[in-house]
Amino acid sequence: MPSSQRLLVAMLVLLGLMAAGTLGYMEIERWNLVDSLFMTVITLSTVGYQTVHPLDRSGKLFTILLIMGGVGTVGYAIATLSELFLEGHVYKLLGIRKMDRKIGSLKDHVIVCGFGKIGSLVVPGLVEKSIPFVLIEENPQVAREAVEKGYLTVEGNAADEEVLKKAGIERARSLLVTPSSRAADSVYITMSSRLDNPGLSIIALASDPKTESKLIKAGATRVVSPFVLGSHRMLLALTQPTILDVLDRVVSPDGGGFVFDEIAIPEGSRFDGLTVSDFSRDLGVKFHIIAIQSRGAARLILPVAETVIKSQDQMVVIGTQDDIDRAKDQMGMSSSRYGGEGSFETT
Repeated sequence: MPSSQRLLVAMLVLLGLMAAGTLGYMEIERWNLVDSLFMTVITLSTVGYQTVHPLDRSGKLFTILLIMGGVGTVGYAIATLSELFLEGHVYKLLGIRKMDRKIGSLKDHVIVCGFGKIGSLVVPGLVEKSIPFVLIEENPQVAREAVEKGYLTVEGNAADEEVLKKAGIERARSLLVTPSSRAADSVYITMSSRLDNPGLSIIALASDPKTESKLIKAGATRVVSPFVLGSHRMLLALTQPTILDVLDRVVSPDGGGFVFDEIAIPEGSRFDGLTVSDFSRDLGVKFHIIAIQSRGAARLILPVAETVIKSQDQMVVIGTQDDIDRAKDQMGMSSSRYGGEGSFETT
């Protein structure tokens, strides 16, 4: 039985003893209600006051029984209350320290600012891909819910530099700015994070189209506008619904069997200088290279079989997850761009 239920049972038993004691003294000793209640309270609490009135033999026996029942019940209630206190404070303190140590050991992780409508949708994807992350949430209740789900969480305002440092901003690889509707906070978080970690990849949500340019100036690597994305999807749904269906299936969790992914050609790779057809034949995997972006190039290349692959090229591919993972293994790459754990166990 949980401690809270045991405490409730003890309190109900104690109230029952008080009622029984009061009625007992009224019946046995013929005392009034106040005297009977007072005698019952001092007996159960064992404070040692003198009796209200002299007791006869029946009254003394009744008092002995009341003391025996009361001492046990009061002791049980105190022990249960102490256990609740320990569970609510000491255990919580130990859990926070354990979580702080876990956060302190992270490196190249993602920091998600805000566990609201957007953050709560992003986090499950990070967990699925085993990407280590830390949540920053200002709302205490929402922060507790995140901890209960097993997520590493820092409670506080992400606009506070100390909170960012506690989340490991200087060691992080990426920052997702998805806070409340306060646009000024988003700009400040972006600017402060860029100063603390110049190499940080910052993805910021612009709830207001007017904020996009400010976020870019503040140091955001990319700015995501739900209004722009929503308008593009609505236009596709209206004019090219099949394309939208295909995109939705590919980027959805099940993917319909296919996924988009990125493959980078490392410096000095044996694949440097191969054509697209030679690359696919060398790896012996079945996926399609649908775009290549060379380092420093602003435009994407739509490759053909004779297109030459160079080191530090970023290839966008589509295929089954197994084929893509197998290709990455042969190239000496991790099947995930991030390693490590993305959650925190409180038990």
